Amino acid sequence: ASRIEPGNRRRVVRALEVTLGSGRPFSSYGPGLTRYPPTPVRLLGLPFEPGVVDRRIAARFATWRQGSLLAEVRALAARPAGLSRTARQAVGYREVLRHLEDGADLEACYEEAERRSRVLARRQWAWFRRDPRIQWLDPADALPALLAAWDAAGADPRAAGRR
Repeated sequence: ASRIEPGNRRRVVRALEVTLGSGRPFSSYGPGLTRYPPTPVRLLGLPFEPGVVDRRIAARFATWRQGSLLAEVRALAARPAGLSRTARQAVGYREVLRHLEDGADLEACYEEAERRSRVLARRQWAWFRRDPRIQWLDPADALPALLAAWDAAGADPRAAGRR
């Protein structure tokens, strides 16, 4: 319980389900966030640049505002099965559903979705940043570094389809 944020209802409920269903502590099922097991793949990352990411998020939402997100959510919600509980919580879907189902102002919904997307990007960066297995590349020469890593791994692009 000390490792789960009290406000994260989904994780708290899942931990209770596992603990009550199995009779074992949730933490007994693995190391959780404190250990990083070896991986057979090389992990490479580009550092998070908030300004760049914020501009890309704004550009994506500008495109969505022109109609595709509203139409997409409307079509998915109209299906006989509707949207799953998880899909209803997705960034963008949740806010547009508030507009479609509750009559919330569409522009305010888009602004909230854009804000939540920025928060999610920062949370993802914080998650990956602590993984010691990731080799962080300088964005200025990421392509040469990626190609060097590819070559160092002995990968032959021509043989990729034969593996």
